[in-house]
Amino acid sequence: MITRKIIIVSIFFVIYVQSVYAQEDSILTILQEIKSLYNAGSYMNAELEGRRLLEYPELNDSIRAAVHSSIAFSLTAQGKTELAKEQFISVLKLMPDYDLDPVYTSPKILVIFRETQQYFLSSKKLQTDTAKYPLLTEYNTITYRTIIFPGWEQLHQNRMTAGSIFLGAGIITLGSGIVFEFLRHSARRNYLSETNSLKINEKYKTYNRYYKAEIISFIAFAGLYIASEVDVLLAQDDLPFLIELNLPGSKRPKFTFTIRF
Repeated sequence: MITRKIIIVSIFFVIYVQSVYAQEDSILTILQEIKSLYNAGSYMNAELEGRRLLEYPELNDSIRAAVHSSIAFSLTAQGKTELAKEQFISVLKLMPDYDLDPVYTSPKILVIFRETQQYFLSSKKLQTDTAKYPLLTEYNTITYRTIIFPGWEQLHQNRMTAGSIFLGAGIITLGSGIVFEFLRHSARRNYLSETNSLKINEKYKTYNRYYKAEIISFIAFAGLYIASEVDVLLAQDDLPFLIELNLPGSKRPKFTFTIRF
């Protein structure tokens, strides 16, 4: 029985591999036909066949880049320079190190590609420089999330580690306090309704234990809440308040506390 299953799986595997290779051969054949159409001067047909080939979901990045490049060649030959540049952009997004052979490539196509390559590299550099400080403006603003629950503001500022710690600890401490409150109420009813003198002391201890646990949980949540507020304030480049204190030698000594809105 096991041998039969192995044979069936092997047959399906062989069929799958053959279909994959056949599909790859078909794609390469179409790509070669596109190049032939271009070489024959049938630029519009080469472009259309290239766009049809791009609809294949099985294309890997290298083949997809080659198709975009072929379409760019065809568009350049048709005088559609801007559309050709869009195709070269698609090529560079897939393969940033892509380049054309300066010997075998038409000078007109080479000029368009170089312009597109320069634009792509400058845009990529600008994105990299901007990504170094992605949260610069966000850190200068404190939102309402700060006062609602610990950790929410940190997560909003993409400070994932601090936000996760404060949020998780806040949920645990507040949730524990609520749970212990319900348990305390239940234990209190049991304690007050108990008539057996031997069990009264035991049930009182249970009630007292839940009561202390409830107090500790809420105190822990309050401390965590304050710590989260302080963390948000210290993380700001521009604090939402300003304190000014004149030096003792000034004519009109004063103390100023300003809140920015």
